[in-house]
Amino acid sequence: MSESSSIADVDFDFQNLPVRIVLTREVSFSHLAVDKLRLARVGQEVEVPFWVAEELTKASFAKYREEDQMDLAALSKFHWKETVPSSTQLPQLQPSFYCMLRRFLLKLKNEGRQDPSKLRDYERAEGLSRDIISCRLRKIASFAAAPGSPADLIKNMTREEHVLYTQMRDAINEWKMAILESEP
Repeated sequence: MSESSSIADVDFDFQNLPVRIVLTREVSFSHLAVDKLRLARVGQEVEVPFWVAEELTKASFAKYREEDQMDLAALSKFHWKETVPSSTQLPQLQPSFYCMLRRFLLKLKNEGRQDPSKLRDYERAEGLSRDIISCRLRKIASFAAAPGSPADLIKNMTREEHVLYTQMRDAINEWKMAILESEP
């Protein structure tokens, strides 16, 4: 991974990751991205790039598997793990956590625009997300300021967090060196 990877770079990679979906209708049209699906049956799980899955689900040709969806219950579970008061560790998140989180929040926000009663779900999810991010940022900043970089701490970071950690560590080390220089 490049040290200059941006969230847009990570998101682009995510768009092309394979994801499993369940077909809900026959795919009878022809397109290079879905040609292999014409042989699949309704109810069958298939693997396609995320961007293809998004289009198929929007057009009601497929649905995501339950275990691959982010919802308030899953977000609450992540929140609980992250905010346990005694936790100084960085719990492992799935590599695509932030990509999925952004899409989940956007979905809830759009649903809230259509149905004001759903706005409460968006507000709750946004609050949980802010807490998770704040907790993880505090821990990452602490790791970046500490001497050395234990592999067990870094292995639980997502790509976005690893880039942030590296940038913070480099900035902190540069600052320390400037402070400790013997000549002004």
